[in-house]
Amino acid sequence: MPLFNVCNYGQSFIINDAQFLIIPPMAYLQSSAQIILILIFALGGCIRFFQPIEVLAKRMRWVTYFSPRIVRSIALIEVLCGVCIILSFFFPNHSSAILLSCGCLLITTMVGAVITHFVIGDYKEIFGNVCLIGLICFVTLPIG
Repeated sequence: MPLFNVCNYGQSFIINDAQFLIIPPMAYLQSSAQIILILIFALGGCIRFFQPIEVLAKRMRWVTYFSPRIVRSIALIEVLCGVCIILSFFFPNHSSAILLSCGCLLITTMVGAVITHFVIGDYKEIFGNVCLIGLICFVTLPIG
């Protein structure tokens, strides 16, 4: 019996009566990225939803350019999409549809954020928004 037996992803191998399954590293990377998105959007959106507008306006320049109803709507969209990302962990059979729908909504929201930051001259925030768009695309859009 060879010392090392080459296995493909998804195959299992046995060592001392213990069975191991080879999982591709990208599966861990995508789950980690999903958790990061949950923290950013579900928790961050919840904080933005319940904080007073005056407190938000001190921390985020763009809040002063929109009505409080729009600011709360954006926060609610972020919370709902974050919850949808959580649901994809519990419903793996429907996870691609859940992730695609909330991903498209989040990408649209973040593109709006990039445009807003560009228009109001808050250029330092654009890089973070573009990075979030990339992370959302990686997690939610089916590639391959």
